[in-house]
Amino acid sequence: MQITPQLPLMGFVARVQETISDVPPPPPPSDEPVFEEPTPPPPPPEDYDDDEDEEESAVVEYSDPYAEEDPPWAPRTYMEKVVAIYDYTRDKEDELSFQEGSIIYVIKKNDDGWFEGVMNGTTGLFPGNYVESIMHYAD
Repeated sequence: MQITPQLPLMGFVARVQETISDVPPPPPPSDEPVFEEPTPPPPPPEDYDDDEDEEESAVVEYSDPYAEEDPPWAPRTYMEKVVAIYDYTRDKEDELSFQEGSIIYVIKKNDDGWFEGVMNGTTGLFPGNYVESIMHYAD
């Protein structure tokens, strides 16, 4: 019968625990995302010629009963209430100019990515990729 020498288990465990305790804990995760460079705003949609004969898409218009009361200049019915996520300066007379944070009431969405909306009592076109919805839906 051969006897195999046993390693002292207690000493090994103590060394492992000692090694673990020497390593500081990782820092807590940051709530703020870290970006190397700010992301530039997307380009406005391409300018296509509007077909006047184009049928409007079948969209049910509604007012948003869950939002704060709409201002007096807001349209009575609209498709969506949006907030600007980028500044936009109009290129043509029939477009809206706005700053980030502006509230716009969308009354029409064109297939080319441009929306028609009302802001501060003025109606005009604007790029749909410069805004995001702030509509509140019931659960």
